Amino acid sequence: MRKKISTLLTCSVLLALSACGLGSSGSDTDSDDTIKIGTLFSVSGAGANLGDKMRKGAELAVKQVNADGGIDGKKIDWVFYDPAGDTSTAVQQTNRMLDSDGVELVVGGGGSSGIALAMDPITSGRGVAFIATEGARQIVEPAAEAHPLTFKTTFNDTVMVERLIAFWKANGITRVAFMPDTSSFGQSAQEELERLAPEAGIKVFTAAFDPAANDLTPQVKRLAGNDPQAYLAWTITPAGVTFLKNIRSVIGERDVMVMHGFGFVDDRYMEQAGAASTGTILVSPKLPVWDQIDASDPQQPVMEDFATAYAEEYGGEQPNVYAGQAYDAMMVAVAALRATGGDTDGEKIADAIEGLGTHVGVTGAFKFTADDHSGLTVDDVAVIQWDGSRFLPVE
Repeated sequence: MRKKISTLLTCSVLLALSACGLGSSGSDTDSDDTIKIGTLFSVSGAGANLGDKMRKGAELAVKQVNADGGIDGKKIDWVFYDPAGDTSTAVQQTNRMLDSDGVELVVGGGGSSGIALAMDPITSGRGVAFIATEGARQIVEPAAEAHPLTFKTTFNDTVMVERLIAFWKANGITRVAFMPDTSSFGQSAQEELERLAPEAGIKVFTAAFDPAANDLTPQVKRLAGNDPQAYLAWTITPAGVTFLKNIRSVIGERDVMVMHGFGFVDDRYMEQAGAASTGTILVSPKLPVWDQIDASDPQQPVMEDFATAYAEEYGGEQPNVYAGQAYDAMMVAVAALRATGGDTDGEKIADAIEGLGTHVGVTGAFKFTADDHSGLTVDDVAVIQWDGSRFLPVE
C-alpha cells in the first residue's frame, strides 16, 4: 500500500519508460549514471486543465532525451509531485525534492505563479537552478539582482500586455473592462495593464474576482456601465468559463470584444463554455495555430514535430500551450546541462542558459540574457480566436 501511494506522488522516468510508476525510483539508481530533475505540476485541483498536459509535455521531453542517449551518457531521473494548486503543499514538496530526493535541478513551478514564487527562494537558497513554467514577471524580475538562478519558459505578462495594447490600438479600442483574478498571475497583469494602457490612450476599468468564483455577474454589470469596447479576463481557473457565460448573459449580442489572457488558451475551457466561447479572442503562443503558420517561421517545424510526437505518445490527444511550455522548460534544462557537460551547479547552469543564443522552442525563439530570464518578446505572441471548434489566427 505504501509503495502504491508513493507511486502516485513520485515518478522516476528512466530509460525512456512511460507513465508515472513505470520508471524505477531515484533511490534505486546509480547517481553517477543519472541526473535528477524535479518537477511540480498541479494535475489535480482547479488548475488541472493546465497541469495534466504540462506533466505530459515534460514527460515527453524526458522520454525523448533518455531514448536518445541522455545527457553525455547520463539518463534523466525524473521526480514528480502534484501540489494540487496548494502553495503550502508545494513548499513541502520542493523541500522534500531537494533534501530527501536529491534533486539537482528543478523544472516546472506547479502550474501557478503563486507556487513558483514560493519555490524560488527555496531553490535559490540551495544554489539550485529553477526553470519555471508560470506567467508572473516577478518570478524572474529583476533577473540579475534577485533571481540569478531562476528562469522561465513563459511570457512575462508585460510582453502579453504590450501585444494586447498594440492589438487594441490597431482596432480602435480605447475603453477596456478588465477582470483579473486575485492570484499572483492576475494581479501582476493588472499592475502592468494599468501602468501601460494610459500611455497608449486606453482607459481601463478593473473589477477583480476570486479565482474560485462561480458567478461574476455583479462585476460584469458594474463594468458594463462604463460602456467598454472590450472585456478582458485574466485567470487560469474555471472561473474563466463563468466569465464567458456571464458576459453573454449580460451584454447579449452587443458588438464588443470578449477576450482572455494567455492563461486560458485551452480548447477544453472553450468547450465547457459552449456557445458563449465562440468569437473569444486570446493572446497566446503560436502553438494552437501551428498548422496555419508560414513554413518560413523557424518555430513551425519545431511546433509540428512536438505536436506530432505528443499525439503519438498520448493516443491522439492534442497538446496545448502549457504542454509546450513544460516541454520547452525541460529542453532548455537539457541544452544547459549539455553545455556544462552534465554539471548541475546552479551558477554554471544559469551561465549556460544565458549563453544559449537563440533557442527555438515550441513557445517561441528564446533569447535569454543576464537581464532577461524569460527570453520572449512580442514577436513570439499570436492573437487567436476560438471559432466554436478550434483556434484560428486573428492576424
